[in-house]
Order: sequence, then C-alpha cells, then structure tokens
Amino acid sequence: MIYYRKGYGGIFILFRLVGTSWPFGVIPGLIALSISLALSSISFLDELIRNSRHEFISHPYAFQLFAYLLGFLMVFRTNFAYQRYWEAIGAMQNMAAKWLDGALMGICFDAGGSNARPLLHGAQDDESRLTDPKAGAKGGPTHCAYYGELVHLCSLLHAVALQHLRSDSNLDNLEFAYPEDPSRSVANKMDKYGMPSFSPAKIGDTLARQKLPVLGGLRPEERAVLEADSQGNLLSTDARVAMVEGWFMRRLLGRQKFEQGDSSSTSPPILSRLYQVISDGTLWFGAASKVAITPFPFPYHNIISVFLWMYTILAPVLINGIIMDVVLRAIFVFTSVFCYHALHHIGDNLEDPYLPYDPNELPLPDLQHSVNMRLWAFGVVPLPATPDNLAPKEPCLENEKLK
Repeated sequence: MIYYRKGYGGIFILFRLVGTSWPFGVIPGLIALSISLALSSISFLDELIRNSRHEFISHPYAFQLFAYLLGFLMVFRTNFAYQRYWEAIGAMQNMAAKWLDGALMGICFDAGGSNARPLLHGAQDDESRLTDPKAGAKGGPTHCAYYGELVHLCSLLHAVALQHLRSDSNLDNLEFAYPEDPSRSVANKMDKYGMPSFSPAKIGDTLARQKLPVLGGLRPEERAVLEADSQGNLLSTDARVAMVEGWFMRRLLGRQKFEQGDSSSTSPPILSRLYQVISDGTLWFGAASKVAITPFPFPYHNIISVFLWMYTILAPVLINGIIMDVVLRAIFVFTSVFCYHALHHIGDNLEDPYLPYDPNELPLPDLQHSVNMRLWAFGVVPLPATPDNLAPKEPCLENEKLK
C-alpha cells in the first residue's frame, strides 16, 4: 500500500514511478505505433488507406461503437476490482477486531483486582505474577502467564489467517516477534516495480521476504500438528485457521472450567459474549476468504484482453485513414492505445489485494505487527503514582513464557 503526497498540481504523484500503472501501457502503445508507421512507410498500403477513406473509413462511427464498448467494459471491471479491494481490507480489519475483542475479554475476565484501585490488575503488575488462590490450587498458571498464552494464540490465529488469504502454506514464513519490534516495511521486501511473473517460485520468494511476526513464534509442537495430518498429507491453510481457533477456544474454556480463575466470577451471560466475538471474527475471516479464493471471472477478463488487442491492431488502421500527417498519426495511435492498456492494468492491480506482487497490495506483515502491538497493550494499565511504582516493570512476554 502506497501513501503519497498530494497538492502542487499533482507534481509529486506525476513523477512517481513505483506503483503506477502507466508503464504497462508503453509496450502496447509502441506496438500500435509500429503498425501505424509500417502502414505509412509501405506506399501501396498507405495509398490504399488514404484513397479508400470515403469508401472504407468515411466515418469512424462503426469503430467508435467498439471503442465505447471496450471502454465501458474496462470501467466496470476497474470498479469491480476496487470493490474487491475495499471489501478485502474491510473484512480483514473486522476479523482482527473481533478476535482482538475475544482476547481482551479473556484477559480482562481473568484479571484480579480490589476496591483499592479503579482498574483491574494489569498483566505486568506484581499481583498478576503471584499464584491465584483459585487457579493456583488447581495447578493453573498465574494471570501473567495466562495472558502470555492468550496473546500468543490470538497472534498465531491471525497470522495463519493471513497466510491463507495470501495463499501461503509455508510455515517457515512465520517468525518470532517481540511486541517492541518496529513495524516491518513491506516495500523493501518486494520487487521495486512489482512481481514480473506469477510463477510459484517467484511468489514463494516474495512471501519468504515478507514473514509474519507471531508473539512467541511457532512452537515445535504446534508446527508438528499444523504441518500435516495424521496421514502425512499437507494440511490446508484454512484447516490450520480452524485448528488454531480451536486451541484458542479450548484454552479459554480450560481456564474457565478447570483452573477457575477470576473469570469464574463473571456472570454467564456476560462471559458468553467472549465466545460470540471469536465466532464473529471467524465469520469475517470467511468474508475475507471469499475474495482470496474466488478469482475475478475468467470470461470477463478474457474478453477484455481480446478486445484490447483487437483495438491495438485496428486503431492504427483507422487513424491512418483519417489523419494524413505521419507524425500526428504516430502520436494519436500511441496515446489512445497507451491509455486503454494503462487503465486495464489498474484492474489487474486491484483485483488480488492479498498477493504481494505489487507495492499497492495490502501490507499484511504491517497489519500483523499492528495486531501484535494491540495484544501487548491489553496487559498494560497505569499504576498509582507512588515512588515505589515509578520503576518500570519487566514485561510478561519472556522467552520461556511464549516459546
């Protein structure tokens, strides 16, 4: 995704090459220009087109119908592609928001507190590092450790969901992340002018350079079950999402049913909301997957490509029959074909928002980092302003907690 400066008559946008679509119209424009010059240089053909203009091309109306039809097809296609792009980012943001709500509720319902403070204890507070009287008696971890488990599972759930959306089945593309890590720049991890081909090797190389950070990383025991099923078959990416969601739900229910932390003090109607928002997140994951697994209809895309190249070949013939000057012929032929092909590429760019082949696509590693930072922030609350509490506390996300 490109953030750009506006103003000054669009000068900053005009001279920016990375991420633009107009270079993709240059080659077709030059091909059409070459056809025009070839027709002009061959005397027999040039004379035939010139002398037959009253019989063959007395009026460009017939060709205008074709050009209008092609123009409308491309405008509608670009609009549909933008709708896919906008729907994709909306569904993905809603998915993350719902899963984050579930993690937040699970953390807050389990947090201890007292009437001496208006807020429940944060995950980094000293009280949260002590064994809970209820959960500790049943062998459950402290609230601090439980917080670490929840944020790890939520971060992993979001990461495998993004892997599914970008058609990435390689678990090596999940990396260990600390919450204080700076956001990774996606732009410096892809080809400067976009992916030149859609070969599996090229796509795999681009995905490997855009690893998704997971709080706590991917544990060996988790990788073992996410990699393949009991028969040794590679597990599909959507099945991995369902599996990690199951772990998330099981951990929440295990804390409630067996360890009985402070969440047992929450009334059941309120506690049920916790599981509802996680289910809502999965619903939005399905909406985001719709864009990922359903390509733009092939017949529509195919007929536009056929019409475009018909236009590229026929436009020089028509323009040569109407304009007599060779230089003006070349200018108008190149401009018209160039504009159509450049507009066509905009639709190509927008219709697959998850595939990282172009700088305009959605920055999935940055979005994953944003989720990680929000998960980390769920455990932080302000302490009373006393001298003893001014010293910073060590975070609860130690390696032994999250690895």
